[in-house]
Order: sequence, then C-alpha cells, then structure tokens
Amino acid sequence: MTMNSVLTKQTVYGAQFSAILDRLPGHGLVWVDRLRERAMEQFLELGFPTTRLENWKYTDVSPIRRIAFQPIADRVSPPLPETLRLQIEAYAAPRLVFVNGKVDPELSNRAPLRLLSLSEALADPEQAKVVETHLGQYVSTSDHAFAAWNTAFFTDGAFVVIPRGIVVKQPVNLVFVSVEIGEPRACHPRNLVIAREGSQVTFVEVFLGAGAYLTNTVTEIIAEPEAVIDYYKIEGESAYSFHTGAVQAHLDRSACLTSRSISFGGALVRNDLNVALDGEGSHCTLNGLFAAGSGRLVDNHTHIDHRKPHASSRELYKGLLAGDATGVFNGAITVREDAQKADAVQHSKNLLLSERAQINTKPQFEIRANDVRCVHGATVGQIDEDAIFYLKSRGVGEDEARRILIRAFAAEILDDLRVPALRDQMERLFTNWVQSALEAA
Repeated sequence: MTMNSVLTKQTVYGAQFSAILDRLPGHGLVWVDRLRERAMEQFLELGFPTTRLENWKYTDVSPIRRIAFQPIADRVSPPLPETLRLQIEAYAAPRLVFVNGKVDPELSNRAPLRLLSLSEALADPEQAKVVETHLGQYVSTSDHAFAAWNTAFFTDGAFVVIPRGIVVKQPVNLVFVSVEIGEPRACHPRNLVIAREGSQVTFVEVFLGAGAYLTNTVTEIIAEPEAVIDYYKIEGESAYSFHTGAVQAHLDRSACLTSRSISFGGALVRNDLNVALDGEGSHCTLNGLFAAGSGRLVDNHTHIDHRKPHASSRELYKGLLAGDATGVFNGAITVREDAQKADAVQHSKNLLLSERAQINTKPQFEIRANDVRCVHGATVGQIDEDAIFYLKSRGVGEDEARRILIRAFAAEILDDLRVPALRDQMERLFTNWVQSALEAA
C-alpha cells in the first residue's frame, strides 16, 4: 500500500467524522464534542500502527488499513441469525445487548438493576455529569490510534455504576453483536464501569457476530477504595471479522480487579489490557486463554503499572495455536519508585499444535523501586508424546488422548471461571475448537 492510499483512507475517516458528528451521542455537550474532535485529530496524526512500532512488531494491521470501513451512526436492526439469538439468550438478566453499535431494547433485559447505555446516560443531565468526570480520563488516545478512533466515533456502550457498599450478586452481561450489512462496517462500543467504595460486581463483556466487520472497543474501569470487580471478556467474533479492544482499569486503595479474557474468534484480534494500581494495597489478577487456528492472529498486550506501595499482581496467559496461526503475548510490568513492597508474578504458557504455528512472547519489566518481589516466566512447547503414549497404553485413542492433554493445559483458566453458566458455555466452545483443530491437523 502506498503512502498516498494510506493518507486517502485517513482523509476518508476525517470526512466521515464531519458528516456524522451531529448524529453521535452527546452531540451538543461541549465537553463531548471537544473530546471527540481532539481524538479525531490524534487519530489522523497517528494513522494506523505499522510493524515498525515496537508494540505492533508482530501484528500487521494492513488488512484493516486497506478497507475504508463505513461508520454506523444510526440504529440499524438487521435480522439476526437464529444461532446468534440463542447465544444472546444464554446470557441471563441483567443484560444489555447492543446490535451494530446501538442498544437493542427488545433483546436487553435490565431487571433488577437500573442499567443505562452510554447514549442514555449522556442524554440525562445528572448522569452526564458522572460520565464527564471519567470518560476519556484513563485510556490514552495520544499514542493509541484505535483508542483515538473509538473515542471519536463511539456510538453507544454500557454505563454501569455500582453504588457504595452494594454487592451485586448476579453477573451484569454486556453483549455486543455485529452483523454484516452491505459495505464493510466498523462498530466502536464504549463502556464505562464505576464501582464505588466497598462495592462488588461481576460483569461480562461478550463479543459475537456474523459476516465481515470490525469491532473496535474501549472500556474504562474505575474501582474506588476497597471495591471488588470480576471482569470477563469473551471474544467469539466471526471468523471473517477484525477485533481491536483497549481496556484501562484504575484501582484505588485496597481495590481488587480480577480479569479473565477468553478469545476463540476473529481473523485478527488485538487486546490491550492496562491496569493502574494507584492505591496502596490494591491488587489485580489477569488471566487469559486464547485459541487460534489457521489464518488467525491473536495479540494480547498487557501492562500493569504499580504506582503505590504494597500493591500486588498475578498474571497468567495461555495460548493454544493450531495450523499456521500466530499468537503474540507482550506482558509489561512497571514498578515505580514509590511502589515499595510491590509483589508481581507473571507467566506466559503456550502450546503449539502444529509445526507451522508460532508464538511471540515477551515479558517486559521496568523496576524503579528497590524493595520488591517480581517473578516472570515464559514457556513454549508441544504436546508431550510420552504422555500420548502412556494414555494410549491405557486404552485411550490417540485423538482422545490429545483432547485430554489439551484440556489439561487449559484447565487453570477454564476451571477458574466463577460464573457457572459462562463456564459451561466456554467448555462447549473450547471442545468444539479442539475438535476442529484436531480435524485440521
């Protein structure tokens, strides 16, 4: 692709922005318009990342860059395939469902909570003040083109505020569905989740779809002192889709975040998960499982920023790669000078199911404090043929033996899913993925 064609694409997005700005949520609120306009300027300045950038060294986004995606400014309600409807209904209330970037009242079931979409919150003067305090204050748009693109074009998303001291027992399900409609379209979901002091909540982001499209999502998570958040991200996009996601979490004193990321879909997937441990005694656990078959690329970039004393972090990402799939894991941990007594442990474990699959894994530690405990490790391997031989000697068929060993590899992540219905769904998806991988081998 020539430089002129790249500039033309960026010019196209600039023209799109000017054409739809007055139809985007929050238009007319000075601060929203300024936030969008500044983000658009940053997106045009940055352009799409290339492999010359260190953080994108192994992830070529030229398949995205080559397409002039059309925005979705108005609600479009295409007929959903029955398979998608069944997947949506598997996520119980309270549930917000977004179809092609817009909340769908018929598919949503908000009881018993008062769940709002971001567009609804921006239309409510009282709620808009809360949104203004937090939206765009945590995720960086100055050095992340996709986050800037989202900030300029976001059409809707979830606005979740858990009041002080409240424990929400049911998982809050946020389901995002994209369906191909004519020209290639881009959806830009934007979520804002705030857990007030001493509150507890589990929320699940689910991404599903059919056909070819781009989902470019941003989620900002704020945990006030002693708040506890369990966050799940389930990426089950169409095999012909692209998915880019940025999550920025900010933890105050003694707050706790547990993130569990599962990725089974999409032709090209990039997840950025950044956590700021900005309160003494705060803690995060980041667990992830990604499984990719031929023709797929899955890239997980994480960054844990230890800013205050006595903060701790635990991280475990596991990758399963079959065919000619490519996986990337880049786990950065920063320990600042004031973050004494930091305790950080990171592990990346990867299983290659074919000779053609590849993984690029990179732990990245920057330690400025002198009283810390930091441990990291990375492993890449294949199925143990001795273990296969042992199972076969006990009467287990070869394919079944491989399934057993692959499931054992994923057990640390799958068995840690604390929502029973979600765990059952992920088990089914995982079983289907393993079967497909073995059949293609």
